[in-house]
Amino acid sequence: MLITTLRWEVRMTSRKWLLRSLFVLILLACLYFLYLLTPVWKPILTSIGKIALPFLLAGLFAYLLHPIIEFLQRQWFPRWLSVLLIYLLFFGGGAWALIEMAPVLVRQSTAFMNELPDWIKTFEDGWLSLHRQIDTLPPMIHDQVEESVTELEANGGDILDRIMEQWPAILEGIVMLFLLPFLVFYLLKDLDAFEKAATYVVPERWQENGKKFVQAVDHALGFYIRGQIVVSLCVGALSITALWIVQLPYPLILGIFMGMTDLIPYVGPYIGAVPAVIVALGVSWQTVLFTIIAITVVQQLESNVLSPYIMGKSAHLHPLLILLALLIGYEFAGFIGLLIAVPLFVVAGEVIRVFRKKENEEEAT
Repeated sequence: MLITTLRWEVRMTSRKWLLRSLFVLILLACLYFLYLLTPVWKPILTSIGKIALPFLLAGLFAYLLHPIIEFLQRQWFPRWLSVLLIYLLFFGGGAWALIEMAPVLVRQSTAFMNELPDWIKTFEDGWLSLHRQIDTLPPMIHDQVEESVTELEANGGDILDRIMEQWPAILEGIVMLFLLPFLVFYLLKDLDAFEKAATYVVPERWQENGKKFVQAVDHALGFYIRGQIVVSLCVGALSITALWIVQLPYPLILGIFMGMTDLIPYVGPYIGAVPAVIVALGVSWQTVLFTIIAITVVQQLESNVLSPYIMGKSAHLHPLLILLALLIGYEFAGFIGLLIAVPLFVVAGEVIRVFRKKENEEEAT
């Protein structure tokens, strides 16, 4: 009897692993098929993304502000008044900060554009010096390096044209910023109505599991997103201060950029450091050294103090999975994909965890 039971359990386990392996193979085949159809569906997905992006951003802001709204409601504030107070505080404070910083941003941006020709001249002199050094190399190495430098020069010459091509995207961004406050307001104000509508759309047999899933995602994703934003704000403020201390030009613009790119795990700090180092190259080698030291200090504070204290291990993802998520996100959605890749993987992880938990409960019964 015992042997029969063991054989049955081994057979069921083998069957379970066979089904899971088959599922993985089918999933990989589907992903490969979708990859082959990229030229067909990618333009469609891009158009849908442009339409959906304002609503997704509005949903993100509403999601971040919702806990504050609930706190005010528990203090006997009506929901509409809570939304209005937070709306005025958040967007009003943001508008005030933008108005206060606008003159500095405009002044630094204007100075940056005025000094750009001098920087180009400095880099051209550097290229000429590099070419002279290349001429002293052995013939085989000389040809390979010369080809690489020529290709880099050709790509660098298109930078201005690429910047000019971004004007339509800039106009789209302005329109989106205009719509965003209105979308956030109505999402916060009528959130209860959206929740009631969801109960009518979702079948009743799925509602209980759906609520558990939403709660699990909210716990994991909400903590991750809010914590990451707090860390990025701290990194931005520290970067502005550090670059100002080393007397690097345009500390406000460069510090804000470093704070924004810190939202991207692992590679974000390196991306954010590149413009600061390039600007420092246009000043002096001493400034380059001080800038690198300042950036290193900020990143050490972020890695060893801010992130462990604020974030912990909130993503619950292996570093290799995070890097894979970033590669996939960049391939499909560029810079925006880098920002949303890890949160989407967190959600996917919660989906798998909830389904596995349900499967184990069914097997136990």
